[in-house]
Amino acid sequence: MTEKIAILIDSCSDAPQYLQDKDYVKTVSMQIHWDGKVLRDRVDISPDQFYRKIKHGASIPTTSSPQSGDILEKFQELEKEGYSDVIAICISSGLSTTYNQISLLASQQSNLNIKVIDTKNIGIGSGLFAVYADDLIKKELPFSKIVQLVEESVDSGKIFFYIPTLKYLAAGGRIGKAASILGSALDIKPIISCNDEGVYYTVTKARGEKKAIEKMLALVEKTANLEKRVRIAVAEGDNMTLLKYVCQKLEKIYPNQQIYTGNISPALGVHTGPGLIGIAVHIEK
Repeated sequence: MTEKIAILIDSCSDAPQYLQDKDYVKTVSMQIHWDGKVLRDRVDISPDQFYRKIKHGASIPTTSSPQSGDILEKFQELEKEGYSDVIAICISSGLSTTYNQISLLASQQSNLNIKVIDTKNIGIGSGLFAVYADDLIKKELPFSKIVQLVEESVDSGKIFFYIPTLKYLAAGGRIGKAASILGSALDIKPIISCNDEGVYYTVTKARGEKKAIEKMLALVEKTANLEKRVRIAVAEGDNMTLLKYVCQKLEKIYPNQQIYTGNISPALGVHTGPGLIGIAVHIEK
C-alpha cells in the first residue's frame, strides 16, 4: 500500500503560511482565555487583532493547549481524506502540555499511523521542523525515514527571541516582577532560547535594542556556522520594521540562503508582548 503522508502542527509552532495552506497540512489551535471568552489561536483572533488590543491597554489573557475535540477533528479529516501516516510537530513539552495531549489522542487512532515529535522548541523554531518534514515528504521518502530524520535533527534546532519588554514574561510568571522592573529601568534586553530540555532560559543580555540584535545575530551565525543544510527563519510580533532589518542583515551573511518569514501567534504573544523578533535555525543532520 502506498503511503499518503500528512503533517499536523500546533498553532504556536508558527509554521510559514505557505506550509499551512497545503492540503495535507492541518493546524490545531491553542486556546486564548480573554475576558470570559475562549478564542482559538489564529482562527478566532489574528495576530494583528491581538496586538492591537494589547497595545490599547486590554488585560493580559491566559492560554491553554488545544481542545481535544479540535485535535480529534483534524485526525478525522485526515482519515477521511485518505491519509495513512501523520507526523505531528509540537512545541516543547517543557513549555506546554500539547505534546502529551496530542500523543495520547494519537495512540487511540486505529486507522492512522501517527508519530508525534517533541521539537524542544517553540514558535518558528518548532515550525522549521514542519518545513523540514515537508521537504522530506516532497522527496518521497518512506514515512519511517522521515520520522527518523526529523527526530535526529531535534538537538540541532534553535530559536532566539529578542523581547523589548519584560512586562509580559513577568505577568506570566516566567520571571520575577522585581527583575522586570530592574531590567526595564536599565534598558536591559534579554535574548531568550530553549535549553536541551526545551525550557526557556536567557542566553545573553544587552543594554538597548541595537546591541541585543547584534548579539542575537552573532548567536545565529555561531549556531548555523558553515553548515550547508541549514534552514533559517525570522518571525515578528507586531514589529515588521525590525523584521525587515534583521532579514537584511541575515541576507548579507547568507546571500544564497532562503530566509523564511512569518508572524508570531497570539497565544505566544500573550507571554512576550508586542515588538518581539525571533530567529530560528534548523540544521539537517
